[in-house]
Amino acid sequence: MRKEASVISLPDRADQHDHGYHQLVFGLEGDTEFDLAGYCRPVHAGWGCLLPSATGHAFHGLGDNRIVVVNLPTQGDDRQLQQRVERLFDRADYFNCAPQMQMLVQTLGREMQHNPGDELLQDACASTLVCALQRQFEQQTRQPRSHGRLNLDLINSYIDLHIGRRIGVSELAGAVCLSDSQFHALFRDQTGLTPQQYVLERRLHAVARALLHCDQPIADLAVRYGFATQSALTRAFSRRFDMPPARYRRLYQS
Repeated sequence: MRKEASVISLPDRADQHDHGYHQLVFGLEGDTEFDLAGYCRPVHAGWGCLLPSATGHAFHGLGDNRIVVVNLPTQGDDRQLQQRVERLFDRADYFNCAPQMQMLVQTLGREMQHNPGDELLQDACASTLVCALQRQFEQQTRQPRSHGRLNLDLINSYIDLHIGRRIGVSELAGAVCLSDSQFHALFRDQTGLTPQQYVLERRLHAVARALLHCDQPIADLAVRYGFATQSALTRAFSRRFDMPPARYRRLYQS
């Protein structure tokens, strides 16, 4: 078989199988779940899983969803690429994508969706995703943590990339390759805030900037920046800035 990359949606009905080729899965939109050797977890935007050849796995979608699927032969003519594939698929596992990797997946995903019959594009996207993910793993392995400090630039990029939806502590911890408990303790010590407080603060400042630079309705801004309702945004914004969003816009937009 040749390398293949495509964007698909998983049905709500659970299914399970294995196959004679390696498979790389990236969450793109919505939610899906994969069960690898009895360990089940969601695979949504920013997450993925590695399925070596002959690895039994169960999977299903949760409503509207899209994933990027890369199928790779166990033997290939491209020796350099095959060496990377072998290192990548040494075991079945879940992984978290760095922000740059997520943007690459989203960009290539759009190209594949718009050009589903382009075999040359499929081949190029498959090779690019394999090489980029292998590079991410290698950088995470060798990158030292300076005196136990977190890379806040990386965390900020992750928050900004997913600011329109709920962001869990486990996602932020995964972005910097730490357990939830390690991450929470380091984060609180470094910033003086819990991760949830920090995410909310970043959302509110993003809303404040948007109020000054665009005329988008406040209800739309609530959705855009991850608040359940306009009322939830108004309450949080008023606590932070001592005035509701509408008054903030009137006072400072000029």
